[in-house]
Amino acid sequence: MAEPEAVADDLDALIDDLDYLPGHFHLEMQLNFEPRSSTPQRARDLKLQREGLRQELELAAAPQRPAVRHLLGAFAFYLEELDEARERFLEVAHEHPGNLNAWANLAHVYGRLGQEEEEEACSARLAGLMGLAGEPEAAGDPQLRAARCLAEQGYAHGFDVGCVSPEERARGLTAGIALYDKALGYGQQACSCLLV
Repeated sequence: MAEPEAVADDLDALIDDLDYLPGHFHLEMQLNFEPRSSTPQRARDLKLQREGLRQELELAAAPQRPAVRHLLGAFAFYLEELDEARERFLEVAHEHPGNLNAWANLAHVYGRLGQEEEEEACSARLAGLMGLAGEPEAAGDPQLRAARCLAEQGYAHGFDVGCVSPEERARGLTAGIALYDKALGYGQQACSCLLV
């Protein structure tokens, strides 16, 4: 059996070679950084944003709902409502078993909860869906899974909490647009493969 350090080095090398990384907890959003505002103010901002998203979830078209649920899960995570976060990500994973962000976000939450077996199972599922563990686990086009992953991540940037200046907000929105552009590229690749 490989040493844990060797496995970690292999995983880091694999991640460095990827064109994208699923999940929301690595995104360059203020939400994922050490808060500059006080804890009560950050919690207030998260709760306000979450309430708006809950209302949006009721009105959202079906394709948009996973993106909203991911954000609701991320906000719950940062409000230390880990069970709520897990439930939101599980909803997406059950409704859309090929959703890369759902499995990556679940692995992150399970890691925080100290549930190593569940974390490893989610990571293995994610690796299978991305074709990193031999043959892909799920039917469907991996390009479309990548496109959806990136589009959901781009969507998240519009709801970032903690931007303190218009310039910072503009950088976040620009990052979101870049993810959408990348998602469109993957979508176009998938469509061109269907035409061949």
